Amino acid sequence: MKDGFRGQRSYSMPAPLLAQLLAHPLCQGLYLTDIGFYPAARLHKRARRAGSPQYILLYCVHGEGWYQIGGEGRRALKANQWIILPAETAHRYGADDATPWTIYWLHFAGSQAAALYTYLCESSLGKPITITFADERLRLFEAIFAQLMQLPEPDSLVQACLHLPHFLATLAPVGSLVAQPTAAAEVVANSITYMRQHLERAVTVPELAKQAGLSGSHYSALFRAQTGRPPIMFFNSLKVQRACEQLLHTALPVKDIAGQLGVEDAYYFSRLFTKVMGSSPRQFRQAHAG
Repeated sequence: MKDGFRGQRSYSMPAPLLAQLLAHPLCQGLYLTDIGFYPAARLHKRARRAGSPQYILLYCVHGEGWYQIGGEGRRALKANQWIILPAETAHRYGADDATPWTIYWLHFAGSQAAALYTYLCESSLGKPITITFADERLRLFEAIFAQLMQLPEPDSLVQACLHLPHFLATLAPVGSLVAQPTAAAEVVANSITYMRQHLERAVTVPELAKQAGLSGSHYSALFRAQTGRPPIMFFNSLKVQRACEQLLHTALPVKDIAGQLGVEDAYYFSRLFTKVMGSSPRQFRQAHAG
């Protein structure tokens, strides 16, 4: 388009600023080179036979368009869908003629870019990923854009880079980001709440199973499947975490802390603490003193 798209915004990182970015340790892992917003981008089309040095995010919020990666067929990109085009890979994309897309887009690179691309896209096999609309996602995008539009100071560049992984993380599908709790997960969550409420004494698997309304064997298997640990081992780790708080914020002797957690044998408690934390209670307190 000769005159662009009404309401469009974009920013491309000048080479001197990009050099500053690459020299900063907080930006080398993940940084962006270009960013923009194109509303109702009629006739918007791009083709790169050699691909791009960066990964390219296309996030459609209205209308629709299409994209093509390498020798694969053309795929549609509709509202509330996104795709990341892999770096160094031929691609083409464009807005639909009848209902042109409104897109947020950016180019990103860095030592962590490939791993992030794999994390977000490995299950999609090149297909667009559908997500629910979220105000937070757009606020993060605007925060990145605002930082880049300020005077070219190092702090602004760093802030933009620090916002970038948070923004990209919001693109994860709802199922993996905020999954609805299953019945098993709710049972275990309630059981953990019960454990936290009874840290001052010993509990048993039969007691925990009764509280959950399950047989002992069923409860133990379910709890381990959800947490990766047996119930009593998990309960003991909660006791140790409470002991850590006491060691850090009080001057209570280790014996008294153990007693508050229902463990009368201080030597047994020290062994338990050491097994979980890798250091004795006394060593832990000394290491964190002051």
